Amino acid sequence: MTMAGPLRGPLRKRDSNLWEREVNDWYVEPTWVSARLFVEEKFEGRICDPAAGGGNIITSAAAAGFETLACDIVDRGFPLYNIADFLTSGSRHDNIVSNPPFGIAEAFVAHALKFSHRKVAMMLPANWVQGDKRSRWLQQTPLMRVWFITPRPSMPPGQVLAAGGKPGNGTTDYAWFVWLHGYDGAPEVRWLRRNP
Repeated sequence: MTMAGPLRGPLRKRDSNLWEREVNDWYVEPTWVSARLFVEEKFEGRICDPAAGGGNIITSAAAAGFETLACDIVDRGFPLYNIADFLTSGSRHDNIVSNPPFGIAEAFVAHALKFSHRKVAMMLPANWVQGDKRSRWLQQTPLMRVWFITPRPSMPPGQVLAAGGKPGNGTTDYAWFVWLHGYDGAPEVRWLRRNP
């Protein structure tokens, strides 16, 4: 067995991110992602988005006929009921539907489950189900359904869109994770298609 010779030339770090990381993890999903969710997944009662950002989820929920409540930790120009840190909030809601900050997503889901009456739906990277510790935690929750989103949505930082930037092609797989209080069973897998 022969060993390869030494590498020649400078090595460059490969940077796979197109944008700097947004401080509060404000990444904007296209409106079709939530519009399709409200067509396919049945909800009863008011929809609250505690990380409303620019309001895409709330706008889709209102268009689907739901009473809505929008909150966020930062005022991003969308009319909010409250500016607050969701993780310190004790308000109860019928349903919590959100594209949460991915860096604190598990805490966000746990808090949403504690302060909701019916369903929690969170848009997260599809590989969020993987990993031994998280998979064991998920098995202890009432995770009812996972909707894999197709095609892959592009989710640029909100400030990029606010500055006139355009979404590119999606490179990360995302899914809606849906929990139902009282559900006891294995989660169901479905596909949420932009064009059914």
